[in-house]
Amino acid sequence: MKDFKRVTLQDVAREAKVSYASVSAVLNGKDGKSIRVGAQTKEKILESAARLGYVPNMAARKLKNGSNSLIAVFTYEQIFPVESENEYYRFFVGIQETAEKYGYDILILNNRPTEENSSRIVLADGAVMMGVNRDDKGIERLVKANYPLVFVGRREVAEVNTHWVTFDYRKVIEQMVDHLAPLCGNRSFVYVESQEEEREPRKDKRRYLLDAAQEHGLEVTIVQADDRNRLEEEALNQVLEQGMVVFDRLYSLDSFERSLERLGKRVGQDVRGAVLEDDWMGGHEHWTRWSNQRLELGSLAVEYLSLLLQKKSLEGVSKFTPLHLVISESSAF
Repeated sequence: MKDFKRVTLQDVAREAKVSYASVSAVLNGKDGKSIRVGAQTKEKILESAARLGYVPNMAARKLKNGSNSLIAVFTYEQIFPVESENEYYRFFVGIQETAEKYGYDILILNNRPTEENSSRIVLADGAVMMGVNRDDKGIERLVKANYPLVFVGRREVAEVNTHWVTFDYRKVIEQMVDHLAPLCGNRSFVYVESQEEEREPRKDKRRYLLDAAQEHGLEVTIVQADDRNRLEEEALNQVLEQGMVVFDRLYSLDSFERSLERLGKRVGQDVRGAVLEDDWMGGHEHWTRWSNQRLELGSLAVEYLSLLLQKKSLEGVSKFTPLHLVISESSAF
């Protein structure tokens, strides 16, 4: 099997028996600008390019022109989110659809942007970054080089100012607590956090929940699920005593419901509750939660990146995607 050999402008010029300058002008879209090419010559060049299978070298165009309408989509996860059950899948769909709308091609990457491979990212004009695990040194290096990056979700990196878009957690959490407060007979509830690294989304949701609870005069007991997303007996008893529970992640809901079943109790009757997430996993529609706007946030990330690439003012541009409260059986009156 022969190795792949890229067809060059010189190859097309030889095939069409015309000058390199004419071929470059036609295939690089400069016909009529720096050089004029006759209609017959232009047709001959296009036919020769098609016959040889000429494909523009986008990396070379970037080196020459500084832009190639290519954006990178980078995830820190082990597998790129192309399956619908992946937590980041709908973010990617929104990114992909909006990139196509704006005329951008996509470079997909899922390796960490280390010193040796960050050059792959800069083949693109800018990048949308997904995932909570990250390489802050790599990010710092790219930002200090003025490379346009936009994070899906609030991300703060020491020493540099990052661009990000995120959900409007504050507003929807305030609405959720407004709904739950009249149901808190003991004027208190339990907040269950999963065992995850302390990142910005986790901090934001906790802070907004505690602020909203304080506004209503509610006391909050924070407990942590174990590494299998289960509650220890003491924590479970606290939930049963308070009668109201809020989870930070969907992962903990199934094991919690199984624990209640063993005790002959049910969510929405013996214990009411909600989860600070959308039902991206499916099967949790009976829990009060918020709507799935991941596609919209992915779209907003590309719109924001497009403004950066065009060097337009970001003043007054919203960085937040609205969420809508979905009240269900778990917090039934």
